Parts: sequence; structure tokens; C-alpha cells
Amino acid sequence: MANIKIALKGAAFLATSVVLVSCGGGPGAQGDSGDQAKYAACLRDQGLTVAERSDGLDIKADSPEKSNAAKSACKQYAPAGEEVSPEDKKQAMDTALQYVACMRKAGVDMPDPKQDPDGGVAVKLPDGMTEDTPVVQQAQKACKEQAPGNSE
Repeated sequence: MANIKIALKGAAFLATSVVLVSCGGGPGAQGDSGDQAKYAACLRDQGLTVAERSDGLDIKADSPEKSNAAKSACKQYAPAGEEVSPEDKKQAMDTALQYVACMRKAGVDMPDPKQDPDGGVAVKLPDGMTEDTPVVQQAQKACKEQAPGNSE
């Protein structure tokens, strides 16, 4: 999977050939409605790739359907504060739009990003391209400053 991400207050943005967004709270953070460590473990059991970060989780899935099914199956562990503010949703989409525009200018004709109701933004590489495709690698270097996750 190609993997580009941005952490937002309460959300993380991932750009892959297929993408998903996650929740915040910090590793092992526990809220009224769940436990982030258990949530991450459950999502992994559902077949997702999950990395814990200081500002939340990076969650990667092969498809939005797989992601939604896993989140639904693990909702009892979801940390409190998974709700993303309208400002953070807008910031995630603005970042994705800037990144996609740069990638297009650099020769990778990416489709428009899509945002789910939870604030997650999916950015997809064109069919037939992966993170290992030379033109994608060159475009990612050219678009490093616009890249989601550049703040890491």
C-alpha cells in the first residue's frame, strides 16, 4: 500500500491506493467510550494495518468497505473524542486537495479526494500506479511540502 498521512486534532488522514481515517487520543488513551489500545488491536484482528502515534492512530485498509466494517465491529473500544470538528474536516480536505493538485502538476493524474461523514479523507493513486512507480516517487518528492504528514 502507498502510505501518506496527516494527523489532525482528532483525526488522521491517510493517502494510499485505498485510504482510511482514524481517531485521536494518544497511545493507550482511554476515554469514556473506549480504549485506544484495545481499539487498535481489534482493528488489526479485522485485517487492518494500524500504527499508534502520539496524536492518534494511523489506520490503513484495502477498501472503504473493509474499513467501515472493521470500525463497526470494534466500535465498543473506540476512544472518546473520535468526533471530528467541522474545522478539522475542512482542514483535512483542504490538505488533500492541495496535495492532489501538486501530484497532478507533477504528472500523477490522481482522482479527486473523497471525504466520509466521519471526516476521513481518501486519496487514491491512479489505477496501475503504486508508491513504487517512478513517476509517483518523483511526484511525492516534488510535493513533499504539501504532503499529508509533512509535519512529522
